Amino acid sequence: MKQGILITVVCALVLIALPPLAAEEKAGDGNGEPLLSEIAASIDTYRSKTVTLRLRLKHVDKIFEKITFYDKKNHDIEFDYSPRALKKKLAADFLNAHEGMFYSVTFVVQNVGNLGEIIAELKGFKPLVLETVPEKGD
Repeated sequence: MKQGILITVVCALVLIALPPLAAEEKAGDGNGEPLLSEIAASIDTYRSKTVTLRLRLKHVDKIFEKITFYDKKNHDIEFDYSPRALKKKLAADFLNAHEGMFYSVTFVVQNVGNLGEIIAELKGFKPLVLETVPEKGD
């Protein structure tokens, strides 16, 4: 009898400690960051603002000079890196480009296209792994 009550109390405490899944879905990706679809839906709020999101690298197209990332809901965002100045600026970032890896992607939101895609200018992307590795002397 006492074991049954104890198990019930422990289960109740575990359920109270867990955040509700619906609240996490509404709040973006769970890290306090908005999803790409949320940015597109409220474009007036994000237009001309610099945004940094945790995204996965989907593909680097070296022929057409496009790079594509996606969020946890598999919404894509594609950037054109063909301008010469941007290629020079991002050259070091492309050395660490591996499909499927998480990146901290910084971009300036410009508009939303006819198909609901975000039109933005890429500022940079860094592997999230580098944020967890301690720097020299730490």
